[in-house]
Amino acid sequence: TGGPHIVLVAVSGHPHRRRCPMSRYKSLSTEDITAIRQLQNDHVGGNVLQFRHRALYLQCTRCYRRMIDTSRLYDLKSSDRLTMTLKRITITTEVLANLSTSAVPDPVSQSLMMLLKIKDDLLICRGSSGQDDGPSDQLKPWLHHLQHFVDEASPQCLQDAVILSLIPLLVEDVGCWAHGK
Repeated sequence: TGGPHIVLVAVSGHPHRRRCPMSRYKSLSTEDITAIRQLQNDHVGGNVLQFRHRALYLQCTRCYRRMIDTSRLYDLKSSDRLTMTLKRITITTEVLANLSTSAVPDPVSQSLMMLLKIKDDLLICRGSSGQDDGPSDQLKPWLHHLQHFVDEASPQCLQDAVILSLIPLLVEDVGCWAHGK
């Protein structure tokens, strides 16, 4: 009666798996959009929306179009969209990390921090889904196209394409995936 007691606790599920936190990315904050727009404007030397430096903007746009497959990401099944989005986020964070030289919050470092958080969350989602069978036959051409672009494009062209693709990446790729579309 006064001796040691043994308590058994039954736990179900996988305690090492964390829940997929993607619902937080269904919309972008005003601060995130402002930082991305500032980064894009700084990159082309003026306001992207006003086309002040038209030749530079057209060069950036050409690189962006080469990087992005004309098909829509939401035509892929959910696990493939997750894989493709994670690949694009990884490329984007690598490019932004090379641009980030300041410890002071600026548009590059602010965007990089946001994207690194999204990347971490996407990795959690991939791990929690239990669907890591590798890319489907439908996804393989997309991944090949993207990798070919990364391998063949000049560093400046890759940088241009990544910076111009930030809003579509976050709204279309991350947002559609977060909404389950």
